Amino acid sequence: MTDQSSSVSNQLTADYLVIGAGAMGMAFVDEILSGDLTATVVLVDRYAGPGGHWRRSYPFVSLHQPAAFYGVNSETLGRGGKSLASGVEVVGYFQRVLEKHLASGRLSFFPHCEYTESIEMTPEFTSTVTGEKYSVAVKRKLVDATYMKVEVPSMRSPPYRVVHGVEVVPPNALADISSPYENYVVVGAGKTGMDAVLYLLGLGLNPDLITWIMPNDAWLLDRGNIHPDGLLQALGKQQEAMAKSESLKALLLNLEADGMLMRIDETVWAEKYRCATVNREELEQLRRVKNVVRSGRVVSIEEGQVILASGSLNVAKQTLFVDCSANGLSNRPIVPVFTAQKITLQSVSMCQQVYSASLIAHVATAFTDVEMQNKLCRVVPHPETIDDYLYAVRIGAMNNASWGKHFPKWVRNARLSFRSHIPTWRLFLKMPLMAKLAPLVNKNLQTISQQRELEKTSETIVAK
Repeated sequence: MTDQSSSVSNQLTADYLVIGAGAMGMAFVDEILSGDLTATVVLVDRYAGPGGHWRRSYPFVSLHQPAAFYGVNSETLGRGGKSLASGVEVVGYFQRVLEKHLASGRLSFFPHCEYTESIEMTPEFTSTVTGEKYSVAVKRKLVDATYMKVEVPSMRSPPYRVVHGVEVVPPNALADISSPYENYVVVGAGKTGMDAVLYLLGLGLNPDLITWIMPNDAWLLDRGNIHPDGLLQALGKQQEAMAKSESLKALLLNLEADGMLMRIDETVWAEKYRCATVNREELEQLRRVKNVVRSGRVVSIEEGQVILASGSLNVAKQTLFVDCSANGLSNRPIVPVFTAQKITLQSVSMCQQVYSASLIAHVATAFTDVEMQNKLCRVVPHPETIDDYLYAVRIGAMNNASWGKHFPKWVRNARLSFRSHIPTWRLFLKMPLMAKLAPLVNKNLQTISQQRELEKTSETIVAK
């Protein structure tokens, strides 16, 4: 790391000032420094090292997608391929990437620092250890790598009232359990909630001792389809489903029938879609938990009772509540990725945040016109609902078409890109069918979008 005490002055100069050394920040910095051999970067983060939320996640966390598509473009993560690197591996990986770029002399890293903005609009940051202030003369762009606000349960208090004496812990605490409880209540049904349930079951806990508060059911991606060898088949199935589906419900059911999507309970219609992944074995384990409470979000946890938005739940006195309700990747308002002075990192490829950050970095170096840069980087917010999924598919298709036109070679060679893992000859063989289906896919997606807009308008009128 940079020795701050050796600086003659707290006035710094760099081409880019990047705020946030999480996964997106690191993917951006890696691509900038790899793609422009003259660029210099000052990187600032509140933590002791890179990795962002990975440094605060639970000990048993691992990647939810193959290592082949995660990290930065210049370095393979772990064993690559289908492997799901552990959280510890991911943090170590980002540290190695950081050290590699520090050695180039073109990156300066300032840990334990908080970014501020002075009255003169000069970017500044302050050390939370020494109190020293730094200002940065930014020659090209300020980069906000914190806008997505990735959050895990250990980073905040539960968003509901908890009376004194009730034990509510983040999933991190499960690794330190030293005595049994009468009941375990998992709050939240996202990927963190699923991880917590799987961890408890993996310890041999009777599933009848687990109560799972599931405010919303979600569509889950079968991880068995998301790996380098299966990508082309998965993309083909998705396109075929879109070509034969004239409603959103039909599309989701067709994707489920094709083995692309899954539900924990096939009798309950799912309104959420957050790109959560599980494999078939994990799904069967999750289905072993029968005490599933679908009465909305938790309002408060009292002694012996949980108050929910649409009901209540009585619990044993010796109950451990595992709070998994943090929205790891919330659906943030769309802002322009590029302005004259600033880059705001957001997803431009559905549920592929690090790939998005690396692609934005490439666009920043390869194009100079802000309007063109934003045209190439249409924001695809992280989906939360099935309508968000529909929107993400449509905008994602537009982005992919633009990238194929303007920088196909980069897309083909970028490690984080799905396309880089599909052999050219296989793509070539599949292209005639995909081209044949494309007009029907576009027509159906447009029809479905119009249907959903009409349905939402009708619901608003009825509500009034």
